[in-house]
Amino acid sequence: MSKRLSSGQSNTLLNYFQSPKVKREKEIKKENGTEQVDELVNGKNDQSPIQAKKKRKIAVIDSDSEEENSAVKATPKKKKNLKRQASDSDGDDKTKLQKFAFEKSSGESSAASESSKEIKPPVSSTSDINLNWLHNRLEFLQPDKIRDIKKRKADDPDYDSRTLHIPGSFLDKQTPAMRQWWILKSTHMDSVLFFKVGKFYELYHMDAVVGVNHLGFSYMKGEFAHSGFPESAYHKMANALIEKGFKVARTEQTETPEMMAERCKKQGKTTKFDKVVNREICQITTKATCVYGAQLPEAMHAQSCYMYAISEKDLPDQKSRFGICFLDTSIGVFHMAEFEDDKHCSKLLTCFSEYPPGLILTERKKLSNKLKVVLNTHYRDVRKETLASETQFYSAAATIERLINGNYFRDKDNQVNLPPFIKDITEGYNAKPDYELTIRALGACVWYLIDSKLDIQVVSMGKFKFYLPLNIENKESIERSSMILDAITIVNLNLLGDDGSLQKVIDHCQTPFGKRALQQCICRPLCNVDQIKERQEAVRELYQNSSVLEEAREILKKLPDLERQLAKIHTYGNSVFAQNHPDSRAVFYEANTYSKRRIADLLKTLQGFELAQNLNSVFKECESPLLKRLTQFSPDGMYVDLSEHLLFFKNAFDQEEAQKEGKIIPKIGVDENYDAAEEGIKNVKNDLDEYLAELQKFFGCKVSYFGSDKKRFQIDIPESHTKKVTSEYQLEGTKKGAKPSKRYSTNRSRQLLADMMKAESERAKIIQDLNRRIFEKFSERHAQWEQAIECISLLDVVCSLAQYARCFSQDICIPVIEPIGGANKITIENGRHPCVANVESFVPNDTKLGIEEHANILLLTGPNMGGKSTLMRQVAIICIMSHMGGYVPAASCRLSLIDRIFTRLGAHDDIVQGQSTFLLELSEAATILHHATPFSLVLLDELGRGTSTHDGNAIATAYLEKLTSINCRTLFSTHYHSLVDHFELRSDVQLGHMACMVENDDDPTEESVTFLYKMVKGRCPKSYGFNVARLAGLKHCIVSRGRDISKELEKETKNRKHFRDLFSSFNMDTIRAVLLSMKS
Repeated sequence: MSKRLSSGQSNTLLNYFQSPKVKREKEIKKENGTEQVDELVNGKNDQSPIQAKKKRKIAVIDSDSEEENSAVKATPKKKKNLKRQASDSDGDDKTKLQKFAFEKSSGESSAASESSKEIKPPVSSTSDINLNWLHNRLEFLQPDKIRDIKKRKADDPDYDSRTLHIPGSFLDKQTPAMRQWWILKSTHMDSVLFFKVGKFYELYHMDAVVGVNHLGFSYMKGEFAHSGFPESAYHKMANALIEKGFKVARTEQTETPEMMAERCKKQGKTTKFDKVVNREICQITTKATCVYGAQLPEAMHAQSCYMYAISEKDLPDQKSRFGICFLDTSIGVFHMAEFEDDKHCSKLLTCFSEYPPGLILTERKKLSNKLKVVLNTHYRDVRKETLASETQFYSAAATIERLINGNYFRDKDNQVNLPPFIKDITEGYNAKPDYELTIRALGACVWYLIDSKLDIQVVSMGKFKFYLPLNIENKESIERSSMILDAITIVNLNLLGDDGSLQKVIDHCQTPFGKRALQQCICRPLCNVDQIKERQEAVRELYQNSSVLEEAREILKKLPDLERQLAKIHTYGNSVFAQNHPDSRAVFYEANTYSKRRIADLLKTLQGFELAQNLNSVFKECESPLLKRLTQFSPDGMYVDLSEHLLFFKNAFDQEEAQKEGKIIPKIGVDENYDAAEEGIKNVKNDLDEYLAELQKFFGCKVSYFGSDKKRFQIDIPESHTKKVTSEYQLEGTKKGAKPSKRYSTNRSRQLLADMMKAESERAKIIQDLNRRIFEKFSERHAQWEQAIECISLLDVVCSLAQYARCFSQDICIPVIEPIGGANKITIENGRHPCVANVESFVPNDTKLGIEEHANILLLTGPNMGGKSTLMRQVAIICIMSHMGGYVPAASCRLSLIDRIFTRLGAHDDIVQGQSTFLLELSEAATILHHATPFSLVLLDELGRGTSTHDGNAIATAYLEKLTSINCRTLFSTHYHSLVDHFELRSDVQLGHMACMVENDDDPTEESVTFLYKMVKGRCPKSYGFNVARLAGLKHCIVSRGRDISKELEKETKNRKHFRDLFSSFNMDTIRAVLLSMKS
C-alpha cells in the first residue's frame, strides 16, 4: 500500500519487495520525468457491499526506505466501493521459515542461466495484462511443470495439490520478505495468503489477481501482481472470499523490528534472509472452518456449514461400513458415528441432508468408486479434499495419542481429563472394536483443524456427541423418537432451503440458534404421540395468547447468537491459546479494537442471558407443561436460574469502563491472583507506614516520603532535625527554601522500594492476563449456559410454529394424532400446500386414506399439469407438520402415527452415476418395498415410465399389488389407464382423479382443458396430452397427426381386448356382448 511521508517521499511496500535492478530502473525513469504518479487508495472498514471493479494498473512512487512498520504520515485517499466472491497445510510456519534451506547460487552466470530457464519471454503488450505477470511466466508454475513440495507431478496418485515445489535458486534471488511469502505459499498453494506487512494485508502474484477480480482491488505498479488492504478491513475482505468458496490464510508478523534486531544479535552470524521480521500463518478459513472472534466478528448466516471426514470399509453385497465425524467449527460440537450402509449410501446421504456439508475430507487412495460417484453426483459443488494416510488422515491410535498429548484437556494441575465421550469409545491408546473408523474420521478432522490453526479453539471445548443414524432397517416396530425422512424425501418434498421450502415458510424463529434447532425438527419430526401432544398444547396456548407470544418473541429477537458467543468466549479465555497459538505472538495494529470487541462479546452475551431470564416471568402463568419446562427454574422446569452467575460478572468489574478502555480491572474478590497481588502491595504499604511511624518517633518531628518511580520512598527530614542522622542514612538530595530539608535512603527504605516494585510488577503481569481469566471464569460455567441455550432454542421453535399459524390466512387446525392400534388412516379436510406462492387462490382438497370406504391406497389419475404431484406433496408435508406438533393448513386433520415417508417423485437422469431415469426410479422403488411398513406413507409418481408401455405398465401393476399386501398408506399417480382397469373393482385400492373441464374434445388442435385442481372420486378418461402439446407450441399438423395415430392405437387396443375376451369365454351371452361391442 502506498504511504506518503511528510517529507514528500512515498513509503511503499512495492519497493520493499523489488530487486535492486528494478528499483534503479524506476529511479532513472523518475529522473527523466517519465514516472507516472498515482496513489493506491484504501477501503474503509464499513459494511457496504463489495462492488466488482474493472482491472487496471496503478502507478505508485517508490520508497527509499525498507522499513515495514513505518507510521502513516498522511491519510491515503478513500478507496472506491469494493464487491465480494472465492477458491480453494503442515506444522509450524515459523519453524518452516527457519528450516527452509538457503541454497546459494554457484555464480553470477549460473544465476542468470537459471533465471532465463524459469522466466518465459513476456507476451505482447496488446494481450491480456494478466498474462504478463511474473507468476504467469515462471516455469515451475506452468501446468506441465508444476510439482508438489515433494516434486511429484499432478498425475502422481500421491500428488498433494496443497503444496508447491519452488526451486531453491529462485528463492535465493528473492528479497527476504518475498522469500517468506513463497515459502508459506509452497505449503498453502490452495489458499489465498493475506500477508501482513505493517498495517496492511498484502496479496501477491496469483493471490493479487484474486483480490482484483473478486474484491475490486487495483493492482500496484511493478513486475509482479500486487494488491492489498488495511488490517481494519480484514473481516470484510475475508468474508467476501470465503462466501465465494476461497480458502483464506491470514498471515501475521510475529516480531517487531526491535525483536528482530535482538534475535539477529543473539544469533551472531546472519544472512540477509534473517533480517526480516518473522511471519506465521495464524488462521486458515473456509466456509466449513469458520471460527469467529475479534478479527472475524460475526457469522454471515444463521445455519451451520459442516466439515465432514469419512472413513470407509467395504463389506459384501456392495454394502459399506462408514465412520464419520462432522462438526460446525463456529459452535465446536463434534458429531461421531459408525454404521453399516446400503449400496446407495442411504444413511450417509440422510446425514448430509440433515447436516449439510461445506467440506468433505476423505482418505487418499482409499475412497471407493461407489462413494466417489455418490459424492460427485449429489454434492459436486461441495469442497472436497483428500488427506494422506497416517500423516494427515490419522490412525485411531495416533488420533487418541494426539488428544491425550495435545494440550486440549489438561487441567490446572497439568493432568489430562479426556471428555467422557472419548473415554467411552477408547481403551487406553486404542479404539474399542465398534469405533475404529469413527475415531479415524475424528483424526482427519483434528489434523485439518491443526493445519488451519483452529484445533486449540475447537477441540479444547470437549463437545462430542453420538450421531444416531435413523434406523431405516427396523421394520418391526414404530417405537422410535422420530419419523424417518431420508435424503431423497427431504429433497423431493423440498423441506429445507430458501426457495419455496417448508423451512422457509414456517421459520419465524427470532434467534440464529433457534433457526438451527428448527431445521433439526423438520428433518426429524416427533414419532411419539405423547411428545407430539405436549408440543401441540404449547403451540396452541401461544397461538391463543398473542400477548405472551409477542412478549416472548420480542425478548428472543434481542438475543445474540448465544451458541456461537460461547465458542468465542471459550477461545478468548483459553490459556493454551494465549500461550502457544501464533495469534498470541502476532503484532496487531488494531489490538485495542480487538480487545474492545472481546469485551463487547462478553458483555453482549451476559446481557443476552440476563434478558432471557425475563422469560421466566413471561411464562409464569402458562398452563402448558412444555412451556413450563422450558422457561421455569427448578423444580418446576429445566431452565437454569443464572441470576447468581450474572450478578457475579455484573459486580466483578466496571463494565462501562472496561468497554471504553479495552481492559478489565476487577474488583476485590473476583480474581485470586489479582487479589493476592493487591494484598502484596497493601502489605508493603503497611510496612512503609510502620517504618515512617518509627522514623517520626526517632526524629521527633514530621517525616515524609518523597520521590517517584524508582526514586520513591526517600526519607524527607527537616534540616533542623538531621542531627540524629547516622551513617546508615545515605543522602539523596536537599531542599532549599523557607522549610529546608534533606532526603535520605536507608537499607530498609531501599528494600521496601524493591518490595513495592516487585509487587507492582506482579500486579501488572496479572492485569495483562486478566481479560483472559475473566473470559475463562465465564467458560467454567459452560454447562449452565448450554442448558439455558437448549431451552431457549426449543422455545423459539415452539414460538415459530405458533407465529406461522397466526400468519396463515386460510383454514388452520391442530391435527388429531392417534396412536398405533387401530386402523392406519389419514383424513384431511380442505388441505392446502403450505409452500405455494398464492395460498389464497390455492384450491384446497380433501384426502381420505384408510377410513370408511376409502382404502389405504389411492390410485390417482388426471390430466398432465392437473395437480397430481402437488396434491401428493401436500399430503406428505401436512403429515410432517402434524408430527412436528404444530398447526397444519387444513380445516381438519386426523391421522395415526407415521413411522417413515417414502417418495418417488419427479424424473431426472443420474448421468454422473451412470444411471438412467428408469434404473434410478426402480432402485428407489425397490428401497421402498424393502423398508416400508404398514405405518409408512408412500408417494409414487408415475412408476414405470422410461421403458416400453407394456413393460412399464406390467411393473407398475405388480408393484402396486405388492403395496396392497403391505397395506401402507399410499398415493400412486399414473397415466397407465390399463393399470386403473386392473384395480378398478378392487376394495383395497381407491380411485381418484384431478378434475378438469374440456372444450372442443373432438378437435385436438382446438382442445381446451381447464384444470380445476380438485380431486374427485373415480378414474379420469384421458390424460389430455394433446392439450399440453398445444400449450408447448407444437405445430398444428403434428398435434392433428398425433391425434389420428392415437385413435388408431386406441382402436387396436380395444380390438385386442375384444378378441381376448371372445376366445377366452365359453358363455354365449358374453360372446354376443363382445360381438355387439365390436360392431359398434
